[in-house]
Parts: sequence; C-alpha cells; structure tokens
Amino acid sequence: MNLKLYITKNYNIKDYTKPGHIRIAVVDKDISKDYPANFVCMLPKTFNPNATIQNKFQEKYGPKSKEIIKKLLDQELKTEDDQVIKKELLARLKLIDPKPKNMVKCNVCGEEFKSKKYRYGKQKTCYDCKAKRYENKDE
Repeated sequence: MNLKLYITKNYNIKDYTKPGHIRIAVVDKDISKDYPANFVCMLPKTFNPNATIQNKFQEKYGPKSKEIIKKLLDQELKTEDDQVIKKELLARLKLIDPKPKNMVKCNVCGEEFKSKKYRYGKQKTCYDCKAKRYENKDE
C-alpha cells in the first residue's frame, strides 16, 4: 500500500476562482505507475467516523483512515509549490480536526478556554485571569 495524492486543477467549470476547481485523488503506486489505472478514490473533504453513510475512503481503510489522510496531506504539503493548492490542503487538514466552536484564546495568557456569550459579545479572558484580577483588587 503505497498511497499518494494526485492533484489536478479543473478550469472547465464556471467559477474556477474558488478552490472547488482543485480535485484531489488518492492513488496507489503499487497497482500501477499511471494515473487512471492506480486510482483508489477521491479524497474526502470532511471526515466523520460516526456517520451512518461513510465515504469510499473510510469504507476501504476503516478506523485507520483518519491517520492515513493526515499523513498524505502532510506529505503533499511539504512537496507542493503552488500556493493555491497549499491553501486547499491546509483547509482540508483543518476540516479533519475541527476546533470546537466555543473555544477562544484568552487575551491575557493566550490559553484556550470555553467562552460564554454575553449580550455585548463573547468572553475574552479566561476564568483564571479574571480571578487573578479580582484577587489583586482586594489587597
């Protein structure tokens, strides 16, 4: 199993300014050296192991598919020169491990914490920094 990514740009669609014109296929170099013969499947844009209907990549590689996708994207990021393709690969990496929606960096210490939403906006300082601020005022 010698998997690689085969990336093409398709300029025949209506709006090729969006990254939708980039297609990423997974190929197996052990099967054949040429592209159409060694095609395995298209690389999925999102990854959900709990989905009832899984994509072809998850069906074929099972529980190891997440690590395989990460490894393939990291390898291709190191070798790719085109900035548009690099941006698409980075976006796909972010979609594999999404950050929870309520996680925000603290403005004081920089650590991530789960923020609350207030009338005027989101909480911007973590609970520890708030506690330190109020402890110092009492003295």
